Amino acid sequence: METVCEPTTGEAIERLAAALDDLQHAGVTPTSADDARGLIVALETQARRMRSVQVDLVEQIDRTATCVLDGHTSAKVMVRHLAQLSSAEAHRRAQCARALRTMPAVRNAFASGRIGGCQVERIARAHANPRVRAAVEANEESFAHQAEAQEYRAFDAMVDDWVRLVDEDGTRDRDQRAHENRDAALHQGFDGSWTLSGRCGSLAGAELESIFKAFLEAETLADWDAARAERGAAATASDLPRTDAQRRFDALHAAFRSAATARADAPAGSTIETNIVIDHHTFERMLARLTGVDPLLQGAFDPFPTRSYRCSTLDGRPVEATVAVAQALVGHVRRVVVGADGVVIDMGRRRRLFTGAAALAVKLQRTTCYWPGCHTPVTACQCDHLRPWSIRADGSGGGCTCPGNGGPGCGRHNHDKERGYRVRRDPTGHIHVYRPDGTEIT
Repeated sequence: METVCEPTTGEAIERLAAALDDLQHAGVTPTSADDARGLIVALETQARRMRSVQVDLVEQIDRTATCVLDGHTSAKVMVRHLAQLSSAEAHRRAQCARALRTMPAVRNAFASGRIGGCQVERIARAHANPRVRAAVEANEESFAHQAEAQEYRAFDAMVDDWVRLVDEDGTRDRDQRAHENRDAALHQGFDGSWTLSGRCGSLAGAELESIFKAFLEAETLADWDAARAERGAAATASDLPRTDAQRRFDALHAAFRSAATARADAPAGSTIETNIVIDHHTFERMLARLTGVDPLLQGAFDPFPTRSYRCSTLDGRPVEATVAVAQALVGHVRRVVVGADGVVIDMGRRRRLFTGAAALAVKLQRTTCYWPGCHTPVTACQCDHLRPWSIRADGSGGGCTCPGNGGPGCGRHNHDKERGYRVRRDPTGHIHVYRPDGTEIT
């Protein structure tokens, strides 16, 4: 266990660790139903108290601004990185910390273990709504009491009803709120498939529906044309080559592609490209499989090559390799040569700015900003010189504008390098970031 700088806190954590060792050694096997119920309540109470300490840590890091020393933008980012949390979990802790600042009754109930983390998170979500925040704070004792007295499902429904009632007393109607909360997102699952979700107000929704219906009608007419060409006038809906669901998606896909084409044709516009990065080993194997031969099954390919497998977008979104290679046969393929350390080969020092192929080569190296804990996607990053391009008074700098001396850095961390932080790439291609005092950020 890492040493905690403050002695009192460090000793308390050591005692906590020792108590957990004793508990794990004793075990938690119940001897009866009553024993099981007692263990559930006792362990949950202590887990809640521990959770309250974790939330309080986020608050204290924010108050003391200690996260800034390591180049983190907030306590949430620092905790997410060092505790290896998901972004959603880090967000929940930070949201709870903000709500508990002004809700002492809820904070005390949480710290004593009388209410759990899920109840506090539900109260915090309501508190995050600026239109009901003041009312939540004014009624926080009631929230704490109801959270303790009710099972979670009943409490969750009660909070939903309460928020709707209070929010309806505001000046904005339901449609205006839907417009203010408009959103759209594409989510990729573990199997590589995608789910599209979104919401909007009535006017934007009506416009989207009319556009979507026009594209859907075009897809439907195309299917009927294909069916009648094959079956003649006897064709029925069962003869259509696609299902209703497939036509709906293809209509949406066609609308997106139409928008991309319009952008390319507009003044000062450009074609929107989707770059798919696939390693040479996988490309050759999939290409062979498309011809009916799998070299891996015949022992012709090393199943565990020294270079890591990759078939994804620039941001690291996985793409099924067979589909990617098949598309390459009818699309455009850009071949990129990399060195043994996984870095695209150098392109010289003539220019200060990474542009064109050099910029793409830098962004091919990673899927996010190189700074530890930063999740800014590479497509939103700048191409940063690891060794500064300009020659400084102390003789440092003079780095070339080449992919070997480049890394994708977000705007904030690119700027931080000018405040005494140092970055280097080791022989294996891994990037290390050092504080002004010379210690490494891990």
